[in-house]
Amino acid sequence: MYLKDFTFYSLAEAKAKLSQVVDEVENKDIVITKNGVPKVVLLDYDKFVKLMEFVDEVRDISLFEIENVEEYHRIKDFFKDFDY
Repeated sequence: MYLKDFTFYSLAEAKAKLSQVVDEVENKDIVITKNGVPKVVLLDYDKFVKLMEFVDEVRDISLFEIENVEEYHRIKDFFKDFDY
């Protein structure tokens, strides 16, 4: 996926068009900016669930293949940010 594939809204614009933004996110990921800086990504809930399932699979595969205990803990700690 490339940045051109995202729709960008300023925070003010997203607030003013929230219903439209929610409808739009079913077909396209959305980036909301604050003061011109990307702050939030909105994506369809089903896509989010699939993404998290993928992250879980990658974590399991990564941890399974590690033989070094320190590396195991480093990878495990990295994936804590993805727990939901």
